[in-house]
Amino acid sequence: EEEDEEESSSLEDDVAEFTRRSRADPRGVLSVDAAAVFLVLIINFLDSLGGSISTPILPFYAKEFDATYAQIGELFSAFALAQMASMPFLSFCSDKYGRRAVMLLATVGTAAGAFWQGTAQSYQSLLVSRVFSGLWSGVASVCQVYIADVVPPELRADYMSYLNSSTQASILFGPSIGAGLSYLGLAAPLQVQGCVSVLLSAVVWGHLPESPAWCQLHCPASPHSFGGQRPLRPHPAVRTVGLGRRVTLWIVFAFGLLSFCGMVAQMSIMSMFAVYAERTYALDSVHVGFTMTLGALSSVGTNIWISPRVLRKFGEDGASLLGFALILVGSVMIALQPLQVSVLGFMLAYQGLAINSSAVATGAANMTDSTNRATIMTGSRMLKSLGAVLGPVVSGHVASTNVKLPFVAAAAFASAGLCSQLLSVPLLRHIKELLASRKTVGRTTPFLDGRWIDEQGTRDEIWDLGLYVASLLTSRHYRWVTYNKELKNFISDCFPPISTDSEEAHRRTYDSRRKLVKSGLDMSYEELLTQYNELVEENQGLRNCLADHAGGARRRGRSTSIDRKWHSGREASEDFAKNTHIQQMMPGMSGFGGTL
Repeated sequence: EEEDEEESSSLEDDVAEFTRRSRADPRGVLSVDAAAVFLVLIINFLDSLGGSISTPILPFYAKEFDATYAQIGELFSAFALAQMASMPFLSFCSDKYGRRAVMLLATVGTAAGAFWQGTAQSYQSLLVSRVFSGLWSGVASVCQVYIADVVPPELRADYMSYLNSSTQASILFGPSIGAGLSYLGLAAPLQVQGCVSVLLSAVVWGHLPESPAWCQLHCPASPHSFGGQRPLRPHPAVRTVGLGRRVTLWIVFAFGLLSFCGMVAQMSIMSMFAVYAERTYALDSVHVGFTMTLGALSSVGTNIWISPRVLRKFGEDGASLLGFALILVGSVMIALQPLQVSVLGFMLAYQGLAINSSAVATGAANMTDSTNRATIMTGSRMLKSLGAVLGPVVSGHVASTNVKLPFVAAAAFASAGLCSQLLSVPLLRHIKELLASRKTVGRTTPFLDGRWIDEQGTRDEIWDLGLYVASLLTSRHYRWVTYNKELKNFISDCFPPISTDSEEAHRRTYDSRRKLVKSGLDMSYEELLTQYNELVEENQGLRNCLADHAGGARRRGRSTSIDRKWHSGREASEDFAKNTHIQQMMPGMSGFGGTL
């Protein structure tokens, strides 16, 4: 016995030590160790840094293969189109095989693509390698999904801003590093990008844990049964926690449209600001680069210090509206003179882009659950990538007419995003309420933070249940169309409220209702009707006697009759109380029972 106690104590100590070491963030708010989240930010930074290192030298590298300006543009467009086309596949893999597996696959693919570009021997080979690299450029989207998985909703705004800051920081330093590496050869930045991706692959493989939300979704559900029902089958055969295909598509469309408008405005400004500054103010590349660095610095500072506070103050919808408004005002100011106003407008637009990007990403993440998170966030990024493709095309065409028109186009798309956000507020509010009501779906307990949560169904689930009930009533000869109102009353009586005081009380009430229904099925309708009518007669006799007593009858015989009938009515009431299924079933049946 002493040895058993020592072994038990040792086991408890081991479990406690494992819990302490594997505990999430020290503040108790993350579902993984804080170092894992920091590692994801580093991975996103290095991946974006690798891409931005090779961006400035790519046109000069393509010139070595006698590429035209149109062909140089095709290199960038091919990458963006391949990236957009591969996102559904990466989203599917992320849901099926895990966030960590897709991140590992993407880093390996990016490394292979970078080495291929660096060793290309012709323009055709370079173009194909750009397409191949674009297919695996999904690290940023997977990082976003991972952050949404492990960070609770109340802190997602902060961490999404940090993630955007890591991207902006890479864009800030990457071009300069690439320009310095180009002195070693135009292929050197591409080779360095490949080496960085190989390093990231090793880091992901050795140190990044899988998302607990994904693991929970794909692990067997609790075998604990409820109310005598069969236990749930393992996931993913049971997918009851999702919002449904229809709602998911609405979320993708709403946030994808916002991302599209913001990205078109951003690319319209970024792609044509250098041309506008050179023609209007005669700025050279050094001064233009300095101005764009100011914009990048303002964006990084906004993501770190301003965006989280704005999101906490105004919420995702309000922050998105503020971001679009700043983009609109900044775009208009860029097209104004003098130079100081244009530079101020450029920085203001970058701040608006930073706030809007964080707000849209956080809003999309808060609209997801573990079943559709990758689909929603990847889908919105697809439309954002489409904006990155169309933005330079639109601004380039209108700039041939007037160099100020790209900023007018940016203001127009910012206005469209502003209107879209306003129009989507009622829909998104309804989806938020639906999502909040489904936090306990698939769990063994209906309580969350000590509070009862009533579950709401999606439109598909409501349709499925209604179809089942209608088919059941039809096949069992209930004239539910003719007696629709009476049937609704009957169903209401058959399903009285269940106790929500505690989980045990809820389970006990459910079991008792279920037993009463089963016992009631053993009695014929005629037996139920007979008991009900007898009780009505006894109660009517009791009411008559009490009325006589109230009228002043005091004779002994009358008093004995009252006592006798009163006792008889009390016994009948007790019998009725014992058969509570009569109470529940008869009121509703009285309206249409004779037609069954």
